[in-house]
Amino acid sequence: MPKNSGSQAVPENVPDSVALNQSSTPSPATLEREASGAGRLTLPHVLPLITFPMIGCALYVAGMQLADIFTFLAGCGGIGAMVTIAVTGGRRVLVALAHGILAVASSR
Repeated sequence: MPKNSGSQAVPENVPDSVALNQSSTPSPATLEREASGAGRLTLPHVLPLITFPMIGCALYVAGMQLADIFTFLAGCGGIGAMVTIAVTGGRRVLVALAHGILAVASSR
């Protein structure tokens, strides 16, 4: 191995095409794309947009009342949002959301 001259040492037998070049500063285009969140639409984002209307239609065809369908789907979405918040570490937001839900439920 060559002596380290302030950068990461790469073995001599590794071709340049295989060695990873690490840039210390990202390009402005990369920073702008990361800040805007562009290109981050993934299956977990799209799946509820497809499945919730399909479930609602299937329940309506099966004879369930429309108000009950909306209540059911809102509950499913709320549970999914709370699980996502809990998993991503937003405990304060989760506690505030749960407190608000309990306050609304106790007023009935």
